[in-house]
Amino acid sequence: MKAYILSVCGAVIISALVVILLPDGKTGKFINGILKLFCLLVMLVPLFGFIRDFRIEQGGEVASEIALDEDFIDHFYGEIAAEEEAMLKKRLEEEYSVTLSVQIGWEFVEYAYNISNVSIKIENFGMYGEDEHILVISEIRNRASEILQTDTEVISVYE
Repeated sequence: MKAYILSVCGAVIISALVVILLPDGKTGKFINGILKLFCLLVMLVPLFGFIRDFRIEQGGEVASEIALDEDFIDHFYGEIAAEEEAMLKKRLEEEYSVTLSVQIGWEFVEYAYNISNVSIKIENFGMYGEDEHILVISEIRNRASEILQTDTEVISVYE
């Protein structure tokens, strides 16, 4: 505060000295106006500091960053995975007349649900013979990839 008062007093004293030395006329009035603006600017300098302090910074930790509720995310996306497991199991069992158990592994990546792996275990091939079950496995893998809209590399089908 002491530095602020000294800077305002110094600006006023310098302005007064310059006004005394100025000639009368248009140039004197112009320079006098500029000196008044200079004094006003010196008085407003603390306001610029307040504005800078209240500005929200984009870099490090700020109040606008909110910590995520990990338990809620686990529960919510776990429910989505369970619904997708049930839907996939139902559709594949209806299409291929087999008995399955399905497990979907997921991960939370960049604020989104991402399927990391899908395990499909064929418990009963039903009407398919011994030689046809190999084709059924690849068909189930491809169909599961289409239904879940994911790569076939994350899907593993086994007996």
